[in-house]
Amino acid sequence: MPAPGPHQSPPAGSAAARLALPFGVPGLDGLFRAGGLPLGVLHELTAEETRETGALAGFAAALAARQAAFRAGMVVWAADRQSPREGGRLYAPGLHALGLDPGRVLFVDAADPADVLWVLEEALATRGIAAVLGEIRGNPRALDLTATRRLALRARDRPVLGLILRVDAAAEASAAATRWTVASGPAGTLGGFAEGVGRPVWRLDLTKNREGHLGRFELEWDHHDRRFARPAPHPVARPDPAADRPADPRRTGQVVAFGRAS
Repeated sequence: MPAPGPHQSPPAGSAAARLALPFGVPGLDGLFRAGGLPLGVLHELTAEETRETGALAGFAAALAARQAAFRAGMVVWAADRQSPREGGRLYAPGLHALGLDPGRVLFVDAADPADVLWVLEEALATRGIAAVLGEIRGNPRALDLTATRRLALRARDRPVLGLILRVDAAAEASAAATRWTVASGPAGTLGGFAEGVGRPVWRLDLTKNREGHLGRFELEWDHHDRRFARPAPHPVARPDPAADRPADPRRTGQVVAFGRAS
């Protein structure tokens, strides 16, 4: 069954109505019993290098946009002060270009990781919230196993998307149901125009999943319909034939021997 469009509610009894956010990609949705990314739990998105911060934020925004297409409510996005210094702040036209209405985003500029965690806790327990995202850089002491357990308890059994975005952070014990490593991928083309800029593509590694299934994926984002898809394969580049030899030496019928100088 195809995913609902951006202005349609998920049908009753569907995966989205049962505390799940479907990607709309069968091979990926099938990794989860509910048929999509579980809601009412905590998820961790990571980028291994600062240069992938944009890809990390873009993928998180796409998930929030898809969640906002299914459910009414605000998107709360909090960040500690260190994160924008390294990776930049949210840009309203950029969110709009990804399909996320900036008017539905409440951005919180928190003083430190402890304040980000407080915002996340309060937002996860508040009605009328569709998604909660928190950016925390590195491995601060405040973000320990106990803190993630508190967040997971606040989100439990509620139709809310809870995401923690982490850059340059070593993996550690966490109550997150899934952990994804996000990197940018090569975009395709649109309308056959080879020089055009295509839809964004992310390379994803699912490195933790309570339901047991892991994997590596490439996803393309269609901001208009707010749905994911598998990107089209890229043509394999081949070098031009050398001018001083046949294009295919096997067709010459000749054997060339090389002698070693004594």
